[in-house]
Amino acid sequence: MVNNAIGYIIAFARRAGRDEPPRRYQKPRENCMAEGLKPIRRVVTGNDAQGRSRVLWDSAAPNANPQKGKSAGMTDVWVYPSCPVNISVDRDDGALPFHFEPPHTGGHLRIVQSAGKPADYDPAADNSTVARHAPRQNEAGGAWYQGGQNYFASPYHKSETLDYGIVLEGQRVLQLDDGERVMNPGDVVVQLGNWHGWSNRTGSSLMAFVMMGASLDE
Repeated sequence: MVNNAIGYIIAFARRAGRDEPPRRYQKPRENCMAEGLKPIRRVVTGNDAQGRSRVLWDSAAPNANPQKGKSAGMTDVWVYPSCPVNISVDRDDGALPFHFEPPHTGGHLRIVQSAGKPADYDPAADNSTVARHAPRQNEAGGAWYQGGQNYFASPYHKSETLDYGIVLEGQRVLQLDDGERVMNPGDVVVQLGNWHGWSNRTGSSLMAFVMMGASLDE
C-alpha cells in the first residue's frame, strides 16, 4: 500500500557514524537539533525514455529541517500531493516546501531524528518547556496541540492523518491518554488521528513516518 502510494522505490541509508554519542543538553542552545542533524541518503529510481530503470537522485535528502521542533529534526524524503500518484515525471517531490501535515489527499515519507535526554537534564533550566493547555488548532488547520513539550518531548498533539511510525534506531516513548508504550528498533505504530506525544528518555533516536491525509469525520 505504501509503495503504491509513494509511486517510487525509495531507498535510504544512514550516514556512517551512527554510533556517535548522543547530543548533550545545553541551556544556551536555542534548539538542540539545530546542530548535527544526520544527512539521510536518499536513492530515488525511475525509468528512462526507453523504459529502462535508472537512478534519478542519489544524495542526501534536500528537505532537511533541523529547527522544526524543539525536540526533533525532520527530513522529508518524498511528498505526494494525491493518490494515485503521477510517476511519469522526473520532478523531485522530496524538495517541496515543508509542512508538518501531509497534503490532505496525499502523504509523505519523513525521517525524524530526536536528541537523547542526558542524566543531568534540569527541567528548571529548559526554556523550551510548555505547560499542558486546552487543545488548540494550528494555523494550517490540520493538527491540534495541547502543549507539554520540552527539549526531549514533543507537544501532545493529533493530526487529521493516518500515520505509520517505524523505529529505526534508539528507543522512543509513545505517550497516550491511557498510558505509554516503549518503542524499540523494528517496532511499528499505526496511528488513526489520536492524541499522542513522543519523548526520548535515554539516547538519541531515529524514526521513519509515513503520514497520509485522512478524515476524522464520523
